[in-house]
Amino acid sequence: MNVLIVDDHEIVRDGMALLLKDAFPIESILFAADGREAIQKATNFDVDLVLMDLSMPNGLDGFLALPEMRKLVPKGKIIVFSMYDEIAYQKKAFDLGADGFLVKNQKSDAIIKSIEQILHGKKVANEQVWGKKVEADAWETPFSPREQETFILTLKGYTQKDIAATMNISIRTVENHRRSISKKLGTTNKRDWLEYAQKHQMLEMY
Repeated sequence: MNVLIVDDHEIVRDGMALLLKDAFPIESILFAADGREAIQKATNFDVDLVLMDLSMPNGLDGFLALPEMRKLVPKGKIIVFSMYDEIAYQKKAFDLGADGFLVKNQKSDAIIKSIEQILHGKKVANEQVWGKKVEADAWETPFSPREQETFILTLKGYTQKDIAATMNISIRTVENHRRSISKKLGTTNKRDWLEYAQKHQMLEMY
């Protein structure tokens, strides 16, 4: 089994690798520090199992990376491994293509048991999320994934040059994304942008 572990903390990546090696027949383990690096690795290598964090503040987060990872790993299993256990986060992860949602404060044996169940085709969450009523989806926004990343980075204080370097795009493309965001929100005022982000809980992981 080929595994990809995606987390911005090296100690988490290394710890999870040791845990998996002790429990499963692992052929190879790849590491990525954010969603963009994960997409690159999944593009270039065959992956059977992905464990991915949601909050990776210095790169593409798990929610933005999940749809593309699902396309790149159509037959593999994708498990979100996060410190967040809110029902809304879990439901969103499954909506975007995750096969499981595990919380980092679980004990090692519980994590392994859950991964075994997921590998055998069962959907596993931190708690029962199917059938639960969740308030209006916090992440239902009009933005494309690239626009959303630009939006978040802008609100975090990144300059256009910083955003271009972080996303590996041109400054002109950043300008186009910002123009599209302003058009969709009907405002160029950054205070309005911030209010929108807070209303839709878009900054909670940053």
